[in-house]
Amino acid sequence: MKDHNINTIKLGVFVIAGLVLFIATLYALGKNRNLFGTQFELRTRFRDVNGLLVGNNVRFSGIDVGSVRSVTILNDTTIEVVMNVDRKMKKFIRTNAQATLGTDGLIGNRVVNLAPMSGNAPFVQGGELLPSREEINTQQMLETLSRTNESVAVIADELLGTVQRINSSAQLTRLLSDESLSDNLKASLVNLNRATANAALLMDNANETLRLASQGSGPLATLLTDTTLSAELHRTVRQLQAVEANAQQLALDLDQVVRTVETDYRQGPGPVNALMRDSLMTLRLEKTLENVENGTAAFNENMEALKHNFLFRGYFKKMEKRKKKEMK
Repeated sequence: MKDHNINTIKLGVFVIAGLVLFIATLYALGKNRNLFGTQFELRTRFRDVNGLLVGNNVRFSGIDVGSVRSVTILNDTTIEVVMNVDRKMKKFIRTNAQATLGTDGLIGNRVVNLAPMSGNAPFVQGGELLPSREEINTQQMLETLSRTNESVAVIADELLGTVQRINSSAQLTRLLSDESLSDNLKASLVNLNRATANAALLMDNANETLRLASQGSGPLATLLTDTTLSAELHRTVRQLQAVEANAQQLALDLDQVVRTVETDYRQGPGPVNALMRDSLMTLRLEKTLENVENGTAAFNENMEALKHNFLFRGYFKKMEKRKKKEMK
C-alpha cells in the first residue's frame, strides 16, 4: 500500500512537470522564440517605444527573423531594445541597417522593423547597436491634422464671405460679364508678346554688333578703329570752332553797327536817320537781326549737342583741359 502511494505521487509529479514543460513550450512558440536554432543579439535605442513589449516580433525587410528580448529604460530620453535574431541572418543584416517601430497590421502588436540601407557596411557579428529612426507619432499627427482642419475651416469661411461680396457687387458682376474684357486682355497679351519678341530681336542684334566689334569687324568696329575718320572728325570740329568764332565776331560787328546807327539816329538828320525813319527798312532790318540771333542760338545749340555726342566728347574734354592749362 505504501509503495502504491509513492508510485502515485511520482506519477503526479511527472504529469505536473510535463504540463509545465508543455505550457512553457507553447509560451515560447507563441512569443516566436527559436527553441531549436541558435540566435544572436542586436541592440537599438528609441526615445519612445509606444507600447513595445518583450516577445514582440523583429522583422527584416518584412520577414520575421526574431523577437524582442528586453526593453530597458536607460534615461529619461533613451530606451534600449535588445533583440534575439536568427543566426542565419548574419549574412544579410549589415551594421548600417535602420531600426524602426511598426505595427503588425492596422491595430496589431508592435514590431521592430529592420530595413537595409545603401552602402557597403560590414555584416553584423552580434551585439552591435543599430541606428534607429523615430516613427511618426500618431497623436502629433492627429493634432497637426486638427489644426490644419481648423485653418481650412477659417479659409473656407473667408472664401465664402469673399464670394458673397463678389456676388453682391454690381460693378464687379458687370465687369466679369463684360464680353469685351476677354478680347481686350487677349489683345494686350498679343501686343505684349510682340513687344517681347521685338525686344529680344533688338537685344540679339545688339549682341551680334558687339560681338563683331570685339572681333574687329562690322560697322561699329570700323567707326571706332578708322584713323581717317578720326582725322576728319577733328578737322570738322576745328572748322565748326572757326565758324563759331566768325559768328561771334559777326555778332560783335553787328552790335557795333547798331550802336552807330542808334547814335546817328539820336543826333539828328542824316542818311542813317532817314534810313531808320523808313518803316519798311526798319522792319527788314529787325527781321534780319532776328534771323541772325536765331541762327546764332541754333548754332550754339548744335555746338552744345556736339559736345555731348560720344564721337566728339573726348575732343571737347581735351580742349577744356588745354584751356585750363593755358589759364594757369
